[in-house]
Amino acid sequence: MAAALAVRLAGLYWDSGYLFHPDERKILTVAAELRFPWRSPGLFLSVDSPWNPRFFSYGSLPIYLVRIASGAVGVLWPPARGLAGSAAVGRALSALADVGSVALVYLLGRRLHGRGVGLLAAAFLAFAPLHIQVSHYYAVDTLLTCLVLLTLYLALDLLDHPSAARGHLVGLAWGAAVATKLTALPLAAPVGVAWYLGLRRLSPQDGRVGARWALREAAGGLALTTTMAAAAFVLLEPYALINVARFLRDVVFEARMAGGAVDVPYTRQYIGTLPFLYPLAQMVVWSLGLPLGIAGCAGAVAALGGSVADLTGRRPLRRGEAVVLVWLVTYLATTATLHAKFARYMLPVVPLVCLAAAWGLVALRRWLGRFGRRAAVAAGWLAGGVFAATAFLGVGYLHVYSQPHTWLRATRWICANVPAGSRILVEHWDDPLPIVSTREGLSCHSSYEVTSLPLYDEDTPRKAAALAEQLAGADYVIVSSSRLYGAIAPLTARYPYTARYYRLLFGEQLGYRLAHYEATYARFLGIDLVHDTLGPAGLPVPRLLRAGESLRRALWLGRADESLFVYDHPMPLVFRQTGGLSAAEIEALLTAPSSAAD
Repeated sequence: MAAALAVRLAGLYWDSGYLFHPDERKILTVAAELRFPWRSPGLFLSVDSPWNPRFFSYGSLPIYLVRIASGAVGVLWPPARGLAGSAAVGRALSALADVGSVALVYLLGRRLHGRGVGLLAAAFLAFAPLHIQVSHYYAVDTLLTCLVLLTLYLALDLLDHPSAARGHLVGLAWGAAVATKLTALPLAAPVGVAWYLGLRRLSPQDGRVGARWALREAAGGLALTTTMAAAAFVLLEPYALINVARFLRDVVFEARMAGGAVDVPYTRQYIGTLPFLYPLAQMVVWSLGLPLGIAGCAGAVAALGGSVADLTGRRPLRRGEAVVLVWLVTYLATTATLHAKFARYMLPVVPLVCLAAAWGLVALRRWLGRFGRRAAVAAGWLAGGVFAATAFLGVGYLHVYSQPHTWLRATRWICANVPAGSRILVEHWDDPLPIVSTREGLSCHSSYEVTSLPLYDEDTPRKAAALAEQLAGADYVIVSSSRLYGAIAPLTARYPYTARYYRLLFGEQLGYRLAHYEATYARFLGIDLVHDTLGPAGLPVPRLLRAGESLRRALWLGRADESLFVYDHPMPLVFRQTGGLSAAEIEALLTAPSSAAD
């Protein structure tokens, strides 16, 4: 736990207070505006209450938590009351919540499989790259995961000793999880299974009569737990009822966005990605690293196969494992099939994959022990190797936070090398560069004429003509990250002109040449773990980037989900106009048939 806390707190001020993570920025902005109506307590139950967040895309508990914590810390450290200071407080809370998950996965492992499995699972989770990364933001995911694991642990206690008091405790944890994010609602499945299996074991009768009795009693127990969860939810998110119209509007929009019913720019990157396979591949390669990812998936498949064997009556049912596996299957069924597949969506099951890996490796060692000591020792070395690789990967991710953010480095270069008065084109829906700052060496934004390109707008000949006019009259094109080209370039049918614009820009055929870029990657034993943003988008590599990347000691791991790098280590690109093309010539290139333009 100490090691887990250390790697989560290292580099916590990674963005120098600029709040480059959009979800974190929104949560902290909403929290900063909250005021409890001490002088007018009657106002608390009103929609107009200053304690009403008026924002329900996420639960209210994380918002209230950071608001209260920042106010308390602000008594001793006044900067905590500002946005940058509250970000530091929030990220510390995020790190502590994730260390809580490390402790809880140990307790789950110890309870289900013994102390050795619990320790190994906790060690895996302590250094899991995704958990280290997400702990450096104050979003809701680490708190949600901690509360999910707490609910599962309390559900195991309920399974062993069914009672109203334990049902209430489970309900409190479950309600807090739902007040963090509504994706915790499927916890109803493992909680219901815990009630049923616990009561079935205590049933006074056998066979179908006993099963019906247990099912009837479990329904009552689940209703009791659900009532307590609802009460906890209302207590922690009261304006879900008081401001129900806004709550329902936000929740419905988020559900439709995640399901793909609403077309929004920031989910177009997932068009064409496969349910289950895409999120699982991202989890195996990036969130856990290949050694732990493979071991975790193998262990989970073996555990699920064992549960199927249990249900067929081939061996006694392992009730505790069944409760945990029900959550794993239910969550994957409801989340891994969504259109939006942000890597952090898998966080509530990553600890269980770590647990499955630990169980599988320990079970393998025991099984190989039948064939002699050498086989058992080899299995032990395998488990140690998986942990060592995971630890190196997790610590290697800290290289991202040991460097100045790439946007800060790019801004410093722009301020030093781009002449004042230059006309700069940037992209909408992304943080524009140079950043707006008053700090020394970064305060040049007002020196330029900056124009935003609406590239997500639907393609029309008029848009192509306007884009050509802007390109002909500008001095620089700055691409802050792969956020737009990673989503637009592959959609050649929907964006024929804009996709061609990106291919021509990166191929340096529009009168622009790449003048500067910044890149940082996770580093493992001096080798950069490189995510490829251009290849999956079908874009050529500019000459300067090709030359720089060829000198890098790197392991290319293919496509990474945008959310794994676009916040803390994007790759900004600065293209300088070298002259030679008029607006008419650029428009002709953008609108020419694909074979002629490419």
